[in-house]
Amino acid sequence: MSEKEEIEKLLKIKERLERKIVKYKRELENLTQILALVEKQISEKSFKVAETLPPKPATVEVSPIPSVKQVIPLKATDGTLLATIYLENNELKVVPSETIKFNVNIPPFNQFLIGKVLNGMVSKDRNEAMAGTITPDEILTYRVLQEGDILKGIVIRNIKDERRITTLKNSIRWTLEKMYEKMKL
Repeated sequence: MSEKEEIEKLLKIKERLERKIVKYKRELENLTQILALVEKQISEKSFKVAETLPPKPATVEVSPIPSVKQVIPLKATDGTLLATIYLENNELKVVPSETIKFNVNIPPFNQFLIGKVLNGMVSKDRNEAMAGTITPDEILTYRVLQEGDILKGIVIRNIKDERRITTLKNSIRWTLEKMYEKMKL
């Protein structure tokens, strides 16, 4: 077999593998959605309606402990305020500095922060949900708020632990600083 024939054969194998990967990714997404529906049905059917429960004796109302809200400023190495993170319960909000207009098309915003960090966490959570270690409601979600191409904020929900908070804080600060450096050029 000549080298050219071998390369063509390898290319065909590669194409088949890529098609299979796309097919299995779609199937995985469909199965994840079906699983979420099944879990929703289970939870709806396993809980009793309040009307069917016997009345509870009167109890003293205890007000919930107010959630602790953390405010974390993200600064560049030169001391410039890049953004402020507001952390409350399982939600993290990133509000960029009003004095800097971050364009979402400036790398490494989409490639690193969205593509690698946030989508990586979502993917990991989906795998954990498929394995049954977390519920679909606990999967990390995020929303990028923008006006045109200008970043207005990021809202990230279902942050499970301190390690994730630290990773997000460091990744967001690094990303915004790199974008800021490119904007200054």
